[in-house]
Amino acid sequence: MSTMMEILKKVDGLFITPVSAGADEQNRILAEELPFKVLEYKSGREHNGWTVPDKWEVLKAEIKKDGKLIYDGKQHPLGVIGLSESFQGRVSLAELKDHLFNVKDHPDDLIYHCTQYYQPYKKNWGFSMPYNLFQMLAEGEYEIDLQTTHTQGTMKVLEYTKKGNSEQTIILNAHNCHAAQLNDGPAGYAVGIEVMKRLQAINTLYTYKLVVAPEHLGTVFYLADLPEQQIKNYKACLFLEMLGNEYDQFAYQESFSGVAEIDDATYHYFKLGRFKFWSDRFRKIVGNDETVWEAPGIEVPTISLSRCQSSSVYYPEYHLSSDNLSIMSPARLEESVEAILGIIDIMEKNYYLKRKFTGLVALSNPKYDLYISTFDRAVNPNLPDRQLNWNYLMDCLPRYFNGRTTILEIADKHQLPFNEVYDYILKFQAKGLIEFTDTKEAK
Repeated sequence: MSTMMEILKKVDGLFITPVSAGADEQNRILAEELPFKVLEYKSGREHNGWTVPDKWEVLKAEIKKDGKLIYDGKQHPLGVIGLSESFQGRVSLAELKDHLFNVKDHPDDLIYHCTQYYQPYKKNWGFSMPYNLFQMLAEGEYEIDLQTTHTQGTMKVLEYTKKGNSEQTIILNAHNCHAAQLNDGPAGYAVGIEVMKRLQAINTLYTYKLVVAPEHLGTVFYLADLPEQQIKNYKACLFLEMLGNEYDQFAYQESFSGVAEIDDATYHYFKLGRFKFWSDRFRKIVGNDETVWEAPGIEVPTISLSRCQSSSVYYPEYHLSSDNLSIMSPARLEESVEAILGIIDIMEKNYYLKRKFTGLVALSNPKYDLYISTFDRAVNPNLPDRQLNWNYLMDCLPRYFNGRTTILEIADKHQLPFNEVYDYILKFQAKGLIEFTDTKEAK
């Protein structure tokens, strides 16, 4: 088994598109880590206006002037824009520039140009060229020899399932289609693979699936083929992306409703945990497959976790050739795994509580030994807020054993860490005072 960084090193430099030999090689590498089920969707298939792209390869990509090679787009996976058509002929500098793409503020970088994957009807040809070279191009005539192939192929979606005690399923989703991008895509599936490896050793309540698919396209067709009942069993989804860069804060983007259980668990984990974070509403930080999972008739509550610095600047190397191993942090990847497992842990333990007694229980009686010693702030003005929170919790807790209140709701209301509250409530169960249930009782 490989570490997360080892996985990223193995896929670094592959010529990847949604349907390509590079994508197949990437999927082969990932299949060495987990026994993925490979789902295939033929080029040209349509669903709701989406189309599975052709298998696309670049055979030759040369720009010459006066017989001298100026640029070879095959030297880098981003050298030719995605799904570019072939073009052979002579053009002026002005016409050539209409087919060259770059970012002035990042003069040494190539840009990841992916528009035609999602709009294949927009036929175009072009190169991604560093701005430093672009600005040095001299007037005159240029000879273009760009040869690409568009053939029938199959888009692959990888699915790994870890069975739990319930058919209710929590999804982890990440991309596998971005050429020469490691933080934007592979960091997400590397983290997802590591999470699934660690879940294998745990007897879980929920079933877990890791879905690794081309952005939007893969998830659209994956969901299109699923039985309705299976989708109904999908309890929540976490979209994972941009989790390996050095930015020290997580960005948590809410589900469409913002009030799903996965939202409550995530917000509680970060609010009372050790990691810095910021959050915003659905699609207000970054746009990914949450719109697919949350689409009408599917409506799986989907959050996203990333390390975006802002909604306008995700990270400096975004969609550039500098999104490579040099910006990957093993420590940040490991923190991401820890955070996801922490959120999952809350979901796993978040039961409703049903009492098996009537009246007030003497918590301090040695028979129960459930009293947490506290002191009145009137006696001790320096009493910490958390201790007061525990004191108030003891007063309220018996009323929460009504079969309609979850442990997370209790912890959140009293501003106490979930696992501390959970461990305390376990003692009530051990004394035979309550029972756990995963079904909410009617009033």
